[in-house]
Amino acid sequence: MLKIQFVIRDYFHERLFLLALVTILFTMGIIFGALAAGVLDKNQKADLMNYLNQGLHSPLIQNQAYTKQTIIANVQLVFFLFFMGISVIGVPLALLLVFTRGFILGFSTGFLFQTMGLKGFVLTMTGIVPHNILFIPALFIMVIAIMDCAAALTKIRFTKKPVALGAEIMKCSILTLGVLLVMVLAGFVQGNISPLVTAWFTRFI
Repeated sequence: MLKIQFVIRDYFHERLFLLALVTILFTMGIIFGALAAGVLDKNQKADLMNYLNQGLHSPLIQNQAYTKQTIIANVQLVFFLFFMGISVIGVPLALLLVFTRGFILGFSTGFLFQTMGLKGFVLTMTGIVPHNILFIPALFIMVIAIMDCAAALTKIRFTKKPVALGAEIMKCSILTLGVLLVMVLAGFVQGNISPLVTAWFTRFI
């Protein structure tokens, strides 16, 4: 177990630049999302609040179809990113996805804080944070893995430097399997646990 930890640490230590790039894009997305939430006019905010209140105060239904749909969407995302990395040209799309995810989170949390204050904070912690604790790190790992794999493929195509392509693809594949498991768990949390926790807290707010 300790050896695995060292391998993981060394892997990301050698790719600090990629980690920094992904983190910066994600942070920029959050900032722009929060700013976008702040420029909504009163009518737009009122429409969003009505939609939010309908969801919060409607009877809680254990929707297994929603959970299944969420898990399938997460799995499809992982495979999409994997094939984007192999194709090399899909890396910019992966980076755009990171920015977009940050934008969505920034907009959602910014809107809840600005319109509901403490209640918005509670809703963020119960309805947004739980599954994203799993989803965001898994997304980061997946994007870094495919960028690394794409870099190896690019070296083979445009330079004469020897690259252990098989080893790079194997690393990417192993990380993909790990990310896949985490994404399935994130989908389960989003479909089952987050709604339950949110429904419980909304009884007091």
